Amino acid sequence: MVPWSPDFDSGKTLFEPLRPLLTPFRNFADWPGLETYQQLLDSVASPLRTQHGARLKIVAQEGRPNHFEQHYAPRIYLHGEIQTRTKNWHDFFQLLTWFIFPKTKAVINSIHIPKAKQRLENGDAGRRSPVENMLSLFDEGGAVITSCEPALLQLIRDFKWKHLFWQRRDELAGKFECTTFGHAMYEKALAPYIGMTANAILLIVDESHFAKPMNERLAYIDEQLAAIFTTGDQYNQPHDLNPFPILGMPGWHEDNGVEAYYDNSNYFRSGRRSRSCKIT
Repeated sequence: MVPWSPDFDSGKTLFEPLRPLLTPFRNFADWPGLETYQQLLDSVASPLRTQHGARLKIVAQEGRPNHFEQHYAPRIYLHGEIQTRTKNWHDFFQLLTWFIFPKTKAVINSIHIPKAKQRLENGDAGRRSPVENMLSLFDEGGAVITSCEPALLQLIRDFKWKHLFWQRRDELAGKFECTTFGHAMYEKALAPYIGMTANAILLIVDESHFAKPMNERLAYIDEQLAAIFTTGDQYNQPHDLNPFPILGMPGWHEDNGVEAYYDNSNYFRSGRRSRSCKIT
C-alpha cells in the first residue's frame, strides 16, 4: 500500500484535474479522517447531489447489506451516502472524482440502480449486464480523450500508438488532451507501471476548447459524458470503450522522451480494426 503523502501528485500530469481540490489536504502529515472529506463536501456553494436528489455525504463503510437499499450504489442514489474506508486511496479518489464529474457520476450511479435491483430480485446478483460492466470499467479505469483533429483520434482506434505519441508528438500539445476519469486509474498512478491502460471515450472538440481554463474544460467533458450515458445508444458494452496506454502521453512517464519507449509491443499493442470503439 502506498503511504499517505500530501504531495502525492508532485511531478505527475495525470493528477492535474484533481489539484484544485487538494489544498485542504496539503498540511496533513498522515491520513485525513472522514470528517475532512465531509468538510470538503460541505464547502461547495452548490451541494453535490444524486439523480434522485439526495445530497452527498460521507459515511463509514458498514458490513454486509441485508437488503437492496443497503448496497453501495443504492445508498448513494437514495440517501447520498458514500460508504468510505479510512486510510484508503481508492475511496479518497472516488470522492474527488465526484467533484470534477458530478453529472456523469450521478448518471452512472442512477443507471446501475434498476439493473442491480432486477438482478437481485431474480437471484442473480453476480451476473451484471454488458452495460453495467462497461459503466464499471469506465468509472474505475476510464479516461476521456479530447481532440480537435479527428485523425489523431482515429490513430487510437487503429492502435497506431507510435504514430500518435511519437511521430505526431508535436501536434498533441494544442490539439489533444487526456483527462483521467476513473478513481482506480488515479490510484494506480501513485505507483505507475508499464501496462497501465485506460478505457477511453473519444470526444471531438473545437480547437478553442484547449484555450479555456481547466474548470471549463472539465465541465464540458462532464456534460458530454452525462448526455452520452443518459441517451445510452453509443456505449453499451466494454468493447465500445477504446483501450488507451495512458503512459504513452508525452511526459506521463519518465522514459517516454525517447523513440524506443514506443517499441514496447507488450504495452503498445496492436488491435483489431473491427472493434466497435467509437469517436463522439
